[in-house]
Amino acid sequence: MTNPRERIRILLQEAAEFKRRALAMTPADWEQPSACAGWSCAEALAHLAGQDFALRVTRGLLGDFSPPPGSPSVTEHDEDAFAESIFQRAFATKEREGARLLDTLLHRLNEAVLVFDRVPEDKWERLCYWPPGPEPARALLDMRISELSMHGWDIFSRFDPEYRLSAGATPVLMDTVPRAVRRAFRPDPTLTVPLRFRFHIDPPVAAVYDLIFSKDGASLETVDPNDPAAAAAAESAPAVTFQCDGETWVMVMYGRWSPDAAIASGRLTYVGDAALAQGFAARFVGG
Repeated sequence: MTNPRERIRILLQEAAEFKRRALAMTPADWEQPSACAGWSCAEALAHLAGQDFALRVTRGLLGDFSPPPGSPSVTEHDEDAFAESIFQRAFATKEREGARLLDTLLHRLNEAVLVFDRVPEDKWERLCYWPPGPEPARALLDMRISELSMHGWDIFSRFDPEYRLSAGATPVLMDTVPRAVRRAFRPDPTLTVPLRFRFHIDPPVAAVYDLIFSKDGASLETVDPNDPAAAAAAESAPAVTFQCDGETWVMVMYGRWSPDAAIASGRLTYVGDAALAQGFAARFVGG
């Protein structure tokens, strides 16, 4: 397991940088469109402010991973309905919080840091409520970082074309890509044979992943050349093999950069079936 103490340090850094940039924005800036489709910068901020990570972790550490009041049951989870509820809740949070919105987010971030910092070393695997299904506390720490970092990019990249994901946040976001895969793709009943795409991620966070599409949906596998089972699975030749850096992998899989645009810019290269590589973006339904 990745050291949670290191992840808490990354969360503190991401929160400090977010605060520094956010406090420099004007009211007019907040009303500009964010890079997250359908949301202004203020609505992306409202999405972050509406997330109750501290409450979920606090309850989870006490052995309670049931839905908090007002939250949907795991048994009722529907991916499309979940995405729509997240989208609409941002508007409601923005309306409710008004001028307090940024202060509300900063309070929630401070609250989350405090709760995560107090998690005992032997309690990081305690399950906490999450709508698609319970997740361990360590996973919620990664999600708090990834949500803040990705939506920070959605906001601040609109005003700074050179804005990049930080070196600390990128590997955390890479670890959360499997959840993005669940949201980004849906079952394809036309696939009679699974379709495999391989991604080679360049150092400093080198990795190899297989993204597999089937009639039942998409799944992500880590390919470890030192693992005999993984080596056997790798014998299933991928239709396309992509290569990119960690930031590109994250931005593509979270739907911020289209595969076609990443290929055209040279950030994402490939070998294999050109038609499948160039049509890869058509499989995205949301990231």
